[in-house]
Amino acid sequence: MKKLMVVMVLLVSGALGTPSASLAASDQDSEGGKMERVVIQYKEEIDLNVLKSIPHTIHYRYDSLNSVAVTIPGNKISELKGETAVKSIEEDGQVQASFQETSWGTDTVKMNQSRAMGLSGEGVKIAVLDTGVASNHPDLNIAKGISFVKGTSGYEDDNGHGTHVTGIIAAQDNEIGTVGIAPNAEIYAVKVLDEKGNGMNSEVVAGIDWAIDQDVDIINLSLTSCKPSDLTKNAIKKARNAGVQVVAAAGNKDVCVSENINDILYPARFPEVVSVGAVTNKLDGSDYTYDGPSLDFTAPGARIESTYITNDDYPTGYANMSGSSMAAPHVTGVLALYHQLFPDLTNSEIESLLASNSLDKGAAGKDNTYGNGIAQAPTTPFKDFDRSHWYSSAVENLSQGNLISGYDDGMFKAKRSITREEAVAMVGRALELNGEERATDFPDVSPGSFGSGYISSGTSSGFISGYTDGTFRPKQAINRADVAMIIDRAFKIDGSSSERFSDVSENAYYYESVYDLKAAGFISGYPDGTFHPSNEITRAEFSLILSNVLNQ
Repeated sequence: MKKLMVVMVLLVSGALGTPSASLAASDQDSEGGKMERVVIQYKEEIDLNVLKSIPHTIHYRYDSLNSVAVTIPGNKISELKGETAVKSIEEDGQVQASFQETSWGTDTVKMNQSRAMGLSGEGVKIAVLDTGVASNHPDLNIAKGISFVKGTSGYEDDNGHGTHVTGIIAAQDNEIGTVGIAPNAEIYAVKVLDEKGNGMNSEVVAGIDWAIDQDVDIINLSLTSCKPSDLTKNAIKKARNAGVQVVAAAGNKDVCVSENINDILYPARFPEVVSVGAVTNKLDGSDYTYDGPSLDFTAPGARIESTYITNDDYPTGYANMSGSSMAAPHVTGVLALYHQLFPDLTNSEIESLLASNSLDKGAAGKDNTYGNGIAQAPTTPFKDFDRSHWYSSAVENLSQGNLISGYDDGMFKAKRSITREEAVAMVGRALELNGEERATDFPDVSPGSFGSGYISSGTSSGFISGYTDGTFRPKQAINRADVAMIIDRAFKIDGSSSERFSDVSENAYYYESVYDLKAAGFISGYPDGTFHPSNEITRAEFSLILSNVLNQ
């Protein structure tokens, strides 16, 4: 199969820039003046009376944005700017698609771990504003679509870019082709770019408006512009205020080469947008995509395999492509999984959680090359999970094995002391013991308590025992000594350490267990040579010990 190398960029010229490429020099009014396509923004409501004496064609009307997209004689623009009702006039700049090239991308964003948690984007609605989508592709399922490109009657993709972007997000989880990050998400195909990947700002805004009306959750914009557009910015603000997340590509460096660009391109640079740059399969920042202070996240964008239009060059319906256009849909798919997992969180809360879950690369924290880091799909069900913490890998591993659970509010609460019942339940799950809730030998353990089955199984297996008064005290925080003893007995740890802790007596019931775990490297003491056996242990500390034991 040939490897597709395409460049997709949304190029928007400013009011003083080069006229739109879609307007040929022969487009003239009756007096021989050049006709230009512009966006008129009114101070209040739209007033078409200002156009009465001017030859014009209205393309789109945006009542909620007090704007219209029109074609008028270029020599009338100054006259219109002097009208009291007019706030501003900007060129309706040209838009193009921006990209260059497998499913290493889905591995990098940890899609498989999310899938193990049952996450597939179900119930999440995503609008892809692009060149359209191949409606008959066997690996795609489109809920609804529309075209805002002149001369087209449907959203059918005649370029390939939109189909490729859509596949990264939601290629079906079946026995053919590739699989998207959120295969069960509802996809809304919005064609705003033509067969050459060209379009207009007004068409993109029309697509945004339509997507808002469809009550979508996320809009993907794998397109860029060298210059900002007030119309586009206002439309994106409207989407954000309506609860819609807008994800956009940072842009590729083979466009806007004549500009002095020191940040990412538009619309990704707008603060209301989740901006995405590309990384290579070595997780390096790509040298062909823009970066800068406005960059939020990075994602795989080099040689990404996905769905494509079927033609003589690509008879299989799949192709490899590269660019920030490929990175953006990775983040769109990942965000869909967060929406499914945490439907009660706001967009800002989900974005903060994505930032704390991201893989930090480059300089510590947010930087110009990686933003907040390489976006990662949710790998735990916890709202307070943070990949930067020393225990994060352990919590992630235990969560993937369904060995650990959080609280009703969705939190893990790593710093909270772990109870005796919680610790025994985690060990019991790891050993695949019978956890069916039932009566135990302890009068203070309710038969209906979540850990009762594991406490009963642990008693039978001989690795736990109660207190001398016959109680177990399930809700009491467990101490370091008891943790050492339970882990040692449950997993039969062998070892002998010559190093001694000054506060661990040879007569202590936990003496051998402490040194078995010490020799195996599962526990350590304090700098002053003590162990502090009576100290409580946190959920994070216990998770790290148990994870290390299971991964030995």
